[in-house]
Amino acid sequence: MFCLAAAGCAVQQPRFDGTVASLRSALLRGEIKDALAFYEAEARQAEKNATSSSFPQQYWRAAIGAYLRAAQAASYAGQLQKAITYGEKALEIAFRTKAPILDQGAQRYLQWPPIPELTTINSLVAAYTSVRDFDKARVLVDRGLTLLKENPSGGIARLPRESSLYAALGSDLLRGGEYEKAIDAHLQAVSSQRSHFFAQSRPGVSRQYVEGAEIQLTGRLIQLARAYRLAGRLGDALAQYNGASKHVSVGGPATNEQTLFSGLGEVYLQQKQFPLALENFHKALSLAEKQQHSDIIRSASAGVAASLRQAGKATEAIPYYQKAIQQIESTRSLLQSEEYRQTFFEGGIDAYSDMVDVLADAGRTDEAFNFAERARSRALLDLIGSKAQLSSLASGLIQEERALLERIAGSKARLAGEDGEAIDGAAVAQRQLAEAEKAYTAFLSRVRKENKEQASLMNVEPLTVKQVQELLDPGVVVLEYFVTQDGVLLWIVDKDKVASVKIPLPRKELQAKVSNFRVAIQQFDENEKFRQQSEQLFKVLLQPALQHIRGKELLIIPHDVLHYVPFQALLAPNGKYLIEDYPINYLSSASLMQFTQEKRKAKGELTSILAQAGKVLALGNPDLGDTKMSLQYAGIEAKEIKALYPQSTVYLEKEATEERAKSLSPQNDIIHFASHAELNENDPLASAILLAKSNKEDGRLEVREIFGMDLKASLVVLSACETGLGKLSSGDELVGLTRAFIYAGTPSVVASLWNVEDSSTSQLMASFYKNLKTMTKVEALRQAQLQLIRGNINSDLLARRGIGGVGKLGETPSSVLPAPSSEPPAPSVVTTSHPYFWAPFILVGEGK
Repeated sequence: MFCLAAAGCAVQQPRFDGTVASLRSALLRGEIKDALAFYEAEARQAEKNATSSSFPQQYWRAAIGAYLRAAQAASYAGQLQKAITYGEKALEIAFRTKAPILDQGAQRYLQWPPIPELTTINSLVAAYTSVRDFDKARVLVDRGLTLLKENPSGGIARLPRESSLYAALGSDLLRGGEYEKAIDAHLQAVSSQRSHFFAQSRPGVSRQYVEGAEIQLTGRLIQLARAYRLAGRLGDALAQYNGASKHVSVGGPATNEQTLFSGLGEVYLQQKQFPLALENFHKALSLAEKQQHSDIIRSASAGVAASLRQAGKATEAIPYYQKAIQQIESTRSLLQSEEYRQTFFEGGIDAYSDMVDVLADAGRTDEAFNFAERARSRALLDLIGSKAQLSSLASGLIQEERALLERIAGSKARLAGEDGEAIDGAAVAQRQLAEAEKAYTAFLSRVRKENKEQASLMNVEPLTVKQVQELLDPGVVVLEYFVTQDGVLLWIVDKDKVASVKIPLPRKELQAKVSNFRVAIQQFDENEKFRQQSEQLFKVLLQPALQHIRGKELLIIPHDVLHYVPFQALLAPNGKYLIEDYPINYLSSASLMQFTQEKRKAKGELTSILAQAGKVLALGNPDLGDTKMSLQYAGIEAKEIKALYPQSTVYLEKEATEERAKSLSPQNDIIHFASHAELNENDPLASAILLAKSNKEDGRLEVREIFGMDLKASLVVLSACETGLGKLSSGDELVGLTRAFIYAGTPSVVASLWNVEDSSTSQLMASFYKNLKTMTKVEALRQAQLQLIRGNINSDLLARRGIGGVGKLGETPSSVLPAPSSEPPAPSVVTTSHPYFWAPFILVGEGK
């Protein structure tokens, strides 16, 4: 290794020489952080030298290598976000530094061979794949394959990189269900790697290089076998696994052998050869536990559980599902990007779903509920991550937590890298892991005592069903849903009783029904279609629960695609909407109830007292710099609130700034936003309420900022477009503006499930605030919605403009929705009785 400092440097030769062997030695010695610091410094020095050198190519190459080693060291240390950052830095340098040189006054460019960039691409593809950001990985794979086609030379050196890229392409095609294309890609990967193996096997080549090529070939054969297995070609899969088994004894990553046995277990499981499946899964599990390889422990444990379950031994499967879930919950990612954290977790959600299914089938209703809450808690924890702007106290705790988690991740990485050659190294790593986990447990115990809600954002901290029952008021019934691939589980929980039912509706069918219903609710000329779909969803989702409902109020806890369903708009067989029979409020998990109730009680049980003399901060129709974004009725809405609550402070248009929202919110009892909102499905914490800009703020009140606000408000109203739904996918819960406001201090949030109509919203809000003077929050919203259903409103305001593209209120459309209420308006006019106008609004949190 050459000196990277300036000429005449006297830098002491470090123990780390930039090689794979050096990095692995650091791993075994427990010095991975020292190695990471060295590679970081090496990369920075190489960059500095390159910018001051007349011949910078060697320094740029050195920087690329150092950043790649830093990325690998960061990965070993459990710092996956940093691994990605350094991998991206290496790629940026490799792509950018085609150093210009002068030739007879004309500028031309010296093109690098593609190998530096290909090396970087391969490393970064692996990093993105490790956090399940497959889209970015695929872009890089395509880029790398293009480079190979554009640069056909390269000889032996190109073969392993070519093999790696085709293998990554095959894996991506498998995720998309393109099995035959995936097999072709993996066949190409095996072919390239086999050619490299044979080329390295020629006389005179070091045994070390031959073994390295053979180890890589083993991995490629295992990947091809998996592709055959997923394609249903089980005979071909077994042939490839058997081929890989001939090479696996060579050594290499312990994961090769573990993955081989796990893959054989999967094949035998599909063939219903349960004894062979169990034998191979247990082999994989035993090896993985010795190496502390979390992913294989999780997958092999789940494999054992699935084999036992399908063999009719569901009770024996439960401990193995517990082991799989334990691994998921112990792998607390340090990723800073919410997108990465969420996708990282999605790979483990099936274990929760299967566990919930098994417990429900076994009649263990309470335990099934508890694991459903664990799944929600884990999903929330991983989605929120560490980038929410919390209070200074919470931020300090997160920094302390990160340091402890890095200790744990580093110890696990050392064990995963240990292949049995250095028993002392393994013993040291085991002791370090035990000490780190003990320290982290003590830390969580302290946080739990100081701030239980903060602890829930650091660790899986759900309530049990019995704890939920203790929190419930008499007369309140919880309907908690949990969607699996095969059906929907529903718990009906009140103060004294827990019941459950399983709805045999596969997720794909449910998703189609929900999507069709949401489309129909916005099509005014398809009224019969809407009615049929609404009644059908009522029959599927609510009818099974009716016999168990003894209370008068409903607390609905949706899951997965059910977050998109306005349950209040579902039609019962008697022709009534659900909202006509029950006040309804929502939560994203039952465990959240402990925090909403604490916040309500901390505000002195303020209901009608607050409403009579409460201070309202209303920000309406902010100037967003685009006349198309103007909400003229939002201004009227805010002024009507002022008339009802004289102590209110109203800011409109240019004065409705983000800066005012932040500075004035802590001083008010109710916060009202009459504005647009923007949701970001890839990064939920970047979702925002759009307000006017100022010198200090950009006008985007983002979710990550809301988490850091200090609210004293008893209620936040988001009378805005699309404020209620965050990113929705399997393994994800609704994490949007509502959760942020609850964490910030409010117990109750009113939000909307779809783009709301400006003028009808103004009328609904006027009724809601008037009702709030004498009613609870949930009843105030319900009565405001019933007023629109029954047409008992002042329609002068609404008649000034067309609504939803169907003409002004009072005009006769091509067809109308027959009103289900006992007090219907005239059936020949468009009225606000249509659910499009009143159904999007939901109350999240406390109903009192």
